[in-house]
Amino acid sequence: MFGLFNRKKTEPEKTLESMIDDNRGFLDIIAPDSIEEQFDYIRLGGNYARTLCVSYFTNDVQANFLQNLHNIPHNVSIVHHIEPSASDDMIKSLNRAVIEYRSRLNEPGLRPMDEIRIKNDLSDAEILLDNLTSGRAEMFNEHMYVHIQASSKKELDEVTQIVKAHVSKTMKLLIPHYRMLPAFQTILPLRQNLVSDLTYRNFDTESLSSLFPFDECEIFSEKGIIKGKNLKTNSIIIVDHDELLNRNEVVIATSGGGKSTYLFGDMIRRWMQGTTIRVICPKGEFGDKAKQLGGEWVKVSPLNGNIINPFEIMHSLIPIDDNGEQAASSLLHQKISRLKTMFTLIYKDLKNKQVELSLLEKLLVELYADYGIHWETDFSSVSSTGFPCMEDLYRKIEHKMETDEQFKLLNGLYQVLYPYVEGSYAKCFNGHTNVDLSNDFIVFDISDLRDESDLQQVAMFNILTFMQDDALRDKTTITQIYVDEAHVLADPRNPLAMKFLSNMYKLIRSFQGGVTSATQQVGDFLSAVEGTRNYGEAVILNSISKLYLPMLREELNSIMEKTSENFSEEEQRLLIVNEEEKGKSAGRGVYVVGSKKVNIYVELTPEELRIWDKKWYERKFGKRGEQ
Repeated sequence: MFGLFNRKKTEPEKTLESMIDDNRGFLDIIAPDSIEEQFDYIRLGGNYARTLCVSYFTNDVQANFLQNLHNIPHNVSIVHHIEPSASDDMIKSLNRAVIEYRSRLNEPGLRPMDEIRIKNDLSDAEILLDNLTSGRAEMFNEHMYVHIQASSKKELDEVTQIVKAHVSKTMKLLIPHYRMLPAFQTILPLRQNLVSDLTYRNFDTESLSSLFPFDECEIFSEKGIIKGKNLKTNSIIIVDHDELLNRNEVVIATSGGGKSTYLFGDMIRRWMQGTTIRVICPKGEFGDKAKQLGGEWVKVSPLNGNIINPFEIMHSLIPIDDNGEQAASSLLHQKISRLKTMFTLIYKDLKNKQVELSLLEKLLVELYADYGIHWETDFSSVSSTGFPCMEDLYRKIEHKMETDEQFKLLNGLYQVLYPYVEGSYAKCFNGHTNVDLSNDFIVFDISDLRDESDLQQVAMFNILTFMQDDALRDKTTITQIYVDEAHVLADPRNPLAMKFLSNMYKLIRSFQGGVTSATQQVGDFLSAVEGTRNYGEAVILNSISKLYLPMLREELNSIMEKTSENFSEEEQRLLIVNEEEKGKSAGRGVYVVGSKKVNIYVELTPEELRIWDKKWYERKFGKRGEQ
């Protein structure tokens, strides 16, 4: 073993020449076919490059003052050559400077403006002198270069002017005429500073730290889902949901802000990576697109008879709450609790009537018993036709009111159930489940119910409970549930539906699943409040990733007031739009993942755009949208 370590110590250090020889084949592949040096740029094959030297820094250097330069959306690199420097000469120089500044302050007739400037210089010199003599700081020689690459000479000149404009207040840039090749070699990782005479500045430790970008302005994983482009750096934003605390997400935007475009792209990209996709679509935007991809388009309408039986109990595991306890004592108990919530959505007056709710629960227990279903029933052996349906409850209430006086208290509920059993809603709610869930991409389209806001809310809640049970049946399958127009569930008079969505965010994460809620009505989304609990806010807080797209000022104010989210002035300018400007900034917003935040531009690939909007595809690419 000792011999092994000795051999490592005596191995000769590899030289640059030997490294080149060892990698000759690879270097031949990536090297440009020619290099041509001009007086103010060099041509590297088909690319053009220019290296600028920083010849002067302003004295007023602030922390992270190079951020704007780092965020330029072009091929711009910043290179530093930093060398430690002896402090003795600097201490002697500062000694002389302090003496000189103090003497100048005693000069007669000194103008106020000169006095202020000298005092500031004296204070800076004294602080630096104190740090150096006490050992709290060290000195460094800093040589800084800005390297630009472009595909044409015209682009190179344009980017050069942009760079100069960005740094005009903090530094001076020098073009090393007729020394472009040595300057280019200086920015390569060869530890060669061949134009050091053109750029030089002394920095102490504290000042040197201002050169490095400590702000996190990239969200990039080696694998994951592409979310869009970083507006500042033009790099791709990739999120690996497997590495996050949960898969939950929320998307907030005004109408025309790009919300639906983002959702569609996100659905496709997750689905292509093996995630099972379930979508509630109140506007009818996603069904035909899913069908083109081989998915299932389930249209819930008073006309077509697609039914999800609210009374069916799917064989699934009982979720575990945050305290590690089961959320319900049995699946039947859980179903009855959900049914009571659903009936308060159907009949608003039922919510605060404890006697009526107790009578309803008693009837539900009896109704399931009529079908041989009890608290301890194993539902893995019960088929969809083995459950009661809406008409069964309707007839039971009718019978009970005729034979037992106390059940006449349910007459109001009985009356409002008529449309769901024999009236215009019967084909949506009355019957056994006839929807096939075997497809891994299903869109539940409830757009035909949008003229009936209360009915749409009931349908969304019913489908959502069905989706959750489906997602909780198998821990090995990753399911992402998309709830578009999630504000439909929110009702300040009855927050129970929104409460279910909030709880769903917490429960489904234990089963490898996630929920993406989207809304264009922030006020409604945050209106479901019970005591001190705001369930819309809870959805946002339980989302590890959040996308904020253009919205009105009052909507952004509402988010900042009712949640913990804060936005800088720059981010607010990006997000806020006027009524007349809607659409112009569509797809541009702020994307948050945990503690990281970037400005994002949402964009579909050509094939995704062709499926999403054929006319838009034709305008953008000049090709027919049909295959």
